[in-house]
Amino acid sequence: MARKSYRGGRIGEEIRRIISDLLLREIKDPRLTGSLVSVSEVSAAADGTFATVYVTMLGSSADAEAAEEEKKEVLAAFESAKGLIRREIGARLQMRYTPELRFAFDTSEEYGRHIERIMSDIGMKPAGRNGSHSPKQIAEALTEAQRIHIFPHEKPDGDTLGSAVALCLLLRELGKDALVVLDDKIPENIAFIENGCVAADFSALPAPDLSVLVDVAETHRLGAREVAFASGTRTLCIDHHVSGKPDFDYNLTDEDAAASAELVYAVAEHLGPLSVAAAEALYVGIITDTGRFCYSNTTAGTHDITADLIEIGVEPSKVATLVYDSVRPEKIRLETMVLAGMEMFAGGKAVLAFMSRQMLADAGALDEETEGIAEKLRGMAGVDTSCFVRETAEGTIKASMRSKGLVNVAQLAEGFGGGGHIRAAGFTTDMPAAAVMDALREKVAAALA
Repeated sequence: MARKSYRGGRIGEEIRRIISDLLLREIKDPRLTGSLVSVSEVSAAADGTFATVYVTMLGSSADAEAAEEEKKEVLAAFESAKGLIRREIGARLQMRYTPELRFAFDTSEEYGRHIERIMSDIGMKPAGRNGSHSPKQIAEALTEAQRIHIFPHEKPDGDTLGSAVALCLLLRELGKDALVVLDDKIPENIAFIENGCVAADFSALPAPDLSVLVDVAETHRLGAREVAFASGTRTLCIDHHVSGKPDFDYNLTDEDAAASAELVYAVAEHLGPLSVAAAEALYVGIITDTGRFCYSNTTAGTHDITADLIEIGVEPSKVATLVYDSVRPEKIRLETMVLAGMEMFAGGKAVLAFMSRQMLADAGALDEETEGIAEKLRGMAGVDTSCFVRETAEGTIKASMRSKGLVNVAQLAEGFGGGGHIRAAGFTTDMPAAAVMDALREKVAAALA
């Protein structure tokens, strides 16, 4: 039988589950059964050579000195059981090398419970750093709910759809009544990850226990689905955009994450193993939001996560072919028309291009096939900032901006009521196209001056 390999975060959660099971069924040491001893977390090295097991204990003595002695006894009991624990880890996970185990008390867990009790007493919701809950807290909130509706943002891209589908598939594995609520057309190049999760007709859906936003923090970007989202007994937001200001019952936000898919992956480590389909959806989310790992948001952690997804069963060449190498001729025709009319300004450091509805019709292209044009514009030598302005089917104007680093386009977008990332942002407005382009020329040129 082939041996298995695991990444640090994933192996940590697997070890935690095994030790928790052993405490319940196998380990009979009275030092571990006399008090409510549990494993709160296992922090494993990325190479799997060692792991620190953090334990907690309820019901200890009120006397500080006696409580400290009880803790020493608990750690000594874990040391005595280390051989059994390591054998079980090796056997159950089929690992080539079983990590060396270290045991320590989780003082942060005790402090966290103390703070949560205080916050509960005064009616506040516990949250982690910067108002964000931890992935573990998000996993607990998901576990407590039974009917869960997941909401990607309008005009879905690979990250919002991939994150939503992966979360949906994972929750269904846990026996949850989960679905993705989306009434927009899914772009053809990412439709293969949908896996029967999407419910387009949400008018008759019962109210969920938990409504989940993914890759977006503003409910107005749900369109007609906003009311359906608000019907949830509780609300949750998972997002990595710097401009988002989430204010829900639960928030998991991290602007340093390359994609919301990375945050869903972190939550998944506390819920259970990912299926190949769920891993593939997360992989699509990551490669599309990192520009195939070319954007500056790509980190070593990003590669660790995708390495784990590949170990689960994702085939990078297959996914890349489906996402990037299945372009319709109409999309190429549209891009050619748009690029032919581009305008350089700010001494060649910026470029602006426009697409009318007539151009879209003449090319025979679809709305979703405008994706990637802003990146192509930015890709020219000497260009730092690109602006792609287009007319929408609703009669509004949508602008997409990209930067190589000299301009904070998220800040510019916020001035128009939009947002995004420092190097990738956009907005939608009722202003005339000519006025939008004039304003962008002025503001981008000033930012590059």
